[in-house]
Formats: sequence, structure tokens, C-alpha cells
Amino acid sequence: MSLAPPEPELTDGHVRLRSWTMDDLDCVRQAATDRRITEATTVPVRFTEDAGRAFVRRQWSRTTDGAGLSLAVADADTDVAVGSVTLLLRPQPGVAGLGYWLIPAGRGQGLAHRAARLLTAWALETAGLARVEAWVEPDNLASRRVLAAAEFVEEGVLRSFLAFPDRRADAVVLARIAGSKPRRSTRDQ
Repeated sequence: MSLAPPEPELTDGHVRLRSWTMDDLDCVRQAATDRRITEATTVPVRFTEDAGRAFVRRQWSRTTDGAGLSLAVADADTDVAVGSVTLLLRPQPGVAGLGYWLIPAGRGQGLAHRAARLLTAWALETAGLARVEAWVEPDNLASRRVLAAAEFVEEGVLRSFLAFPDRRADAVVLARIAGSKPRRSTRDQ
């Protein structure tokens, strides 16, 4: 299975999920200043124009090499990129892992849960995936709230599962499965 970018692009009027462009380097530069983002992603620890361009090319290659799909999270009105949302295919057929991050300018507006909800619904309803899961450190309450708002269900904890450059961490497993009935959140209104 491979994932191609959604056509048309996904939007709910607040957030737009679109392909990364070289015009998004300021978003990558800002993400590079957040240790939690650089620790868990391929965002460069030290931003340079070349490192930023290489990051964007890596996002494009996720689709071309069959690894999954990476989209920029943009404000629907301004189209300014404020983050990333990815689906990376797991070895199990029909399963993908969801990942996301936002720079400070995109936080606190509900954009993360909107992006997670949009991409997950598309993955389960249109792209043919059976399961979308996320692995989150137990103390990352903001991500756990994002995923709850995006209709993910907590399934359990994998001990010492996540590997970072200088540490290991437990992971709370959250998932949505095809055919599950999403509930409307008051945050969407």
C-alpha cells in the first residue's frame, strides 16, 4: 500500500493540509528551536537553509518511497505553515502511525486536533486504512488531549518503547479504527 496526497487537499475552513513547499522554511526554522520536536522527528537540530530544504525534500520522499505521507499544517486563511502531520505505514497491513507537531504560532487554536482528525478520517474512510495509531509519552498531556479530541482511544502503555538519541521512554498507544463512529467535539463549534 502507498499513500498519495489527498485530492482535493483536506480543509475544514480553519486548517488546511497540503504538500510541503520550499516557502515553508520559516516553519521548519521555528520547529528547529523546539527540543521536543527535534528529538522525535527529522526536523534539523540546527537550522540552516540547506538543512531546511533537506527536511522538505524528506517530506516529499515519504510518498515517493512508499513510507507514508507528510503534509504541512497551514492556517486555512493565510496558508502559512504552522506544523506537520504525517501518516507512516506500519509493517502490519492497513495500519499507519500518526505524527504531528506545531510551532508556537499554531498552538492553542485547535489546529492540531483538527489536522489529526482530518487526516485520520481521510485515511480510514478514503485511503482504505483499517487502523491509525499514535504513540505518545505519558507526560505529553497536550498530545493526549489532541488525540482525544480527534476521537482516538487510549489502548495501553508500551514500556520503554520509544527510543530517542539520549533516552528511552514509555509510550501510550492511542488509535482510531475504520468504522468507528466519531463524536462531535464541542471544540469544533
